[in-house]
Amino acid sequence: MLRASLFVVLMLVASQVGAQQLHDPTAPPKHMQAVTTTDQVTQLRLQAVQQRADGAVAFINGQRVQEGDVLAPYIITKITMTQVDVRHQQTGAEISLAMYSSALGSGGQN
Repeated sequence: MLRASLFVVLMLVASQVGAQQLHDPTAPPKHMQAVTTTDQVTQLRLQAVQQRADGAVAFINGQRVQEGDVLAPYIITKITMTQVDVRHQQTGAEISLAMYSSALGSGGQN
């Protein structure tokens, strides 16, 4: 009887230990951090540039923009046939979105 009771107690303890949540160091974080400016820039995709009589227009992430337009949190500062320059409204950081990559055969933006 004592042996059976001891066995039951050991089984209960073992089941409690096995039910504990272990930390997986390879698991993604449970909460996402705020997107940084660099992360936001990588999400801006220059799709096309069009020269018109009244000035150049660009298509970024499916939106038509001209110089001076706001594509939050950026202001479009300059549009050429190969790139669009933007400035972050809060930090003042300036970024150029290239229409074509300078790397041979890459087919994408820098």
